[in-house]
Amino acid sequence: MNWREYLKKNALFVSVCLLIGIIVIVVVGCLLSPSIFYDNWIWKYYWGPVVSDATGHTVTYNGVAANEGYTLVSEITYGIILIGALYGIYQLLKKLKVSIDWWFCLALMPYILFGPVTRVLEDTNYFSVPSVYFFISPFIYFQIAVYALVFLFLGISIQKQSVKKQIISSVLLFCVFDFVYVLLWLGDVSFGLPRIDPFVFVVISLFAFIPLVYMFVKKHCCTLNTVLFSGGLLFLLPSLYLIGRWIVGDQWSYSAGVRFDILLLIVGCVAAIAFGVYLVSKTFSKKQALAVYRKPLNLCMIVGHLVDGLTSYISIYDPFHMGLPLYEEKHPVSNLLLDVWPPLFPIIKLLMILMVIAFFDILYKKELKHYGRLVNLLKIGIIILGLSPGLRDLLRVVMGV
Repeated sequence: MNWREYLKKNALFVSVCLLIGIIVIVVVGCLLSPSIFYDNWIWKYYWGPVVSDATGHTVTYNGVAANEGYTLVSEITYGIILIGALYGIYQLLKKLKVSIDWWFCLALMPYILFGPVTRVLEDTNYFSVPSVYFFISPFIYFQIAVYALVFLFLGISIQKQSVKKQIISSVLLFCVFDFVYVLLWLGDVSFGLPRIDPFVFVVISLFAFIPLVYMFVKKHCCTLNTVLFSGGLLFLLPSLYLIGRWIVGDQWSYSAGVRFDILLLIVGCVAAIAFGVYLVSKTFSKKQALAVYRKPLNLCMIVGHLVDGLTSYISIYDPFHMGLPLYEEKHPVSNLLLDVWPPLFPIIKLLMILMVIAFFDILYKKELKHYGRLVNLLKIGIIILGLSPGLRDLLRVVMGV
């Protein structure tokens, strides 16, 4: 057996060993040479920027300064972690025989939106220490991954039950979720201010239950995607409620003013461009090379990265002189494109997504025919990379934070 066959048969074992090896090296390095491993590496590039983000200013530790935002080192590291995580998730979903398609992406959408929404709440100084650290990237994404995996396994388990047991399990799930929150409220456990009243929280959770009720009434069953979607709403809807309170005037920190005009401008531009792509694809539907651009997953990739590109360009440079406060780009690669020519950033983003779609669905369609699950998972990852930072930036501008 050569090394390639061994790696293929023992991929999980090798991956776990590699991860443990890296952790051991880092721990030993921090113990033997903390100034190199911790002060000038972990603190400077990873943990320091998180603390700086939470405090809102430059922080120092043993004379090493750390600033809010990303560096080239941290971006490369997080990119490697993302690739490894996607591969691990792909293997898990493949083993569980979970279909990765547009409906699965839709089921994940509450989790995808939960990230940027809670990041904006962190920007408003809603969360208190130490809980605030869990709502700053990259930790917010680890948190979301845990939520999604928990409801994924719950969905698989509930899907296998009889209809009667599915209803009981679903009701029990939501009751437990609300009961835990009430206990936290009574115990005066606070993640931030203002806290959501228990009655309001229970009412909000009922809206998350609606997709399950619909499936039971219309389809007389409960699917994995429905449980996953409703589970994500349990986390997303309370966060959206807090965003709504801020927008209507119940603000707990400084705001430069709510800007609905920016929301309409960016949403309008994104919708117009996405509709234009769809219209061209629809008009020339006989040409396979263009028909693929109106697929839901592909359009979602385009929308996600347009939101990111246009929001960054408009919020940083204020090209229409709308009186926006000064914002800055945290990603060094994005900053490079913006410095060359500001409109280049959203243009390059759009062109890159169009090229990615062509790569997956046109140029290498036959070669990737048997890897549809992996291709769609990569597309979902691309959606997250665009929509998450883009929506956060958009909400920040709209909320004036």
